[in-house]
Amino acid sequence: MMRGATMRPMPDEDLRARMAPELPAGLLAHIDRVVAIADGLARWHGLDVARVRQAAQGHDLVRAVEPAELLRRAEARGLAIDPVERDEPVLLHGAIGALELAERFGVDDGRVHLAIWWHTTGHPDYDAEAWAMFLADKVDPHKVERWPALAEVRDLAETSLERAALRYLDLRLVQAVDRRWGVHPMATLTRNALLRRQGFRGTAD
Repeated sequence: MMRGATMRPMPDEDLRARMAPELPAGLLAHIDRVVAIADGLARWHGLDVARVRQAAQGHDLVRAVEPAELLRRAEARGLAIDPVERDEPVLLHGAIGALELAERFGVDDGRVHLAIWWHTTGHPDYDAEAWAMFLADKVDPHKVERWPALAEVRDLAETSLERAALRYLDLRLVQAVDRRWGVHPMATLTRNALLRRQGFRGTAD
């Protein structure tokens, strides 16, 4: 890829090589699967393959960091920490990962940054490239094996990335209600935005 005045993602092979020494083998294998799926979705939907690949490559940079350390890093950066994130600091790994990819690996594409920051919950401002990475992470075959309902999300992604993302968020909401889990506010905002874009505007009494 040529480097010029317009900002483009760096080759994912280079980023992978630089990240690999600090990633556990199982996590690196997950990232490689996500990159392969994201690449396929990007090509299928005619997206910016390089940008999707870079987001997929970097999305779990700090996923293996201990929860207490994620919380410490978030506090050290002065990030606003939602109570749901304080209860489950693993939810901060996207934000911390996005910041550290910029600080330590020079990943400064704003669209890649946004995609990685919110890849646990999605975001109302996601573009198609971000949704491709988001969904690739969710339908990793190992995750589908553990939670077969994700097969529907995987299949929907072939025809509509946003419909697939909405279905994923619906499934997560039902799971959260059943298990008495907190729901991240951004997941709710994202689901509502997707509902509006899909033409669903009703509210409960």
